[in-house]
Amino acid sequence: MGFINRNEPPAANEIALFLDTVSFSVPQDFLDFYTRTNGADVSSEEYYAVLWPLTEMVQLNAGYEVEVYVPGFFLFGSNGGDAAFAMERTTGRIFEMPFIDMWEGEGILIADSFDAFLELMMMENKETVKEILKSLGK
Repeated sequence: MGFINRNEPPAANEIALFLDTVSFSVPQDFLDFYTRTNGADVSSEEYYAVLWPLTEMVQLNAGYEVEVYVPGFFLFGSNGGDAAFAMERTTGRIFEMPFIDMWEGEGILIADSFDAFLELMMMENKETVKEILKSLGK
């Protein structure tokens, strides 16, 4: 099983400010996670994910010019390297996409929800991960 190293949770006013600032309906599973932690590192033998602090996400999305390059998405973390994790604003599905040459055509669907993304990141069994991705058409 994988490991989650969580930060302290954000304050209620920080969550409210985030929700007032973003221009889409945040999925409940995402919000539930971020009420318990203001970012985290998630790791297993197969994966590593840096989940950005909720209090920094809006600024990071502006810095990466997400509205310009992939306006249908919202970045919430990375693999610690050259790929971002992004939520599709209309569906809540999770994609992996490169920071460089970021555009919708480069996004790879990796989970149907934020909870499914966390489960995937925590898995140790490479064959199980392959089966999940295959079921998503990847």
